[in-house]
Amino acid sequence: MFVQLIKEIGQYGPLILIISSTVLLWNHHNLFFYYIIGIFADSLLNIILKGIIQLPRPSEDPKLFNIALKNGKRFIFKNGMPHDIFGMPSGHAQSSFFSTTFIYLSLRKTNISIIYLLLSFITLFQRVIDNFHTVLQVIIGSIIGSLFGYFVYYLSQQKLKNKIREKPDDNAPI
Repeated sequence: MFVQLIKEIGQYGPLILIISSTVLLWNHHNLFFYYIIGIFADSLLNIILKGIIQLPRPSEDPKLFNIALKNGKRFIFKNGMPHDIFGMPSGHAQSSFFSTTFIYLSLRKTNISIIYLLLSFITLFQRVIDNFHTVLQVIIGSIIGSLFGYFVYYLSQQKLKNKIREKPDDNAPI
């Protein structure tokens, strides 16, 4: 029962973090904008990295994996859903730690950061336990997500610093 609850939370961990992040950042317009752009860019980065690295998931049959690779098939259907045969880096881990890092840097609230970390680690645990990823794949995904979250946050702060200035006088009549 407890393990099943952890698996359910872990499966939807990134989605839970994305929704809660949008709610937390809603009134922080600059940070909200960068977070939304960043989470999409993070997903795109994950797809690109998986295509470059092409390391199979631990659940993939090596023969079927090689056949799919030779035939140019990257996605197969499992339980009616498209499933990427590549596992490195873990997309769940990458997006979870992107959200965790970005929210920590944006809000600097310990209680929220602890909840985000807990959800992220539950997600990692679920991905390994359900044999979707190896430990290395979730560690690499976590590192990439954290670094990318820091990078996007850094960009948001640079943009903010550079745009705050007094409007030059245009000598127009009042």
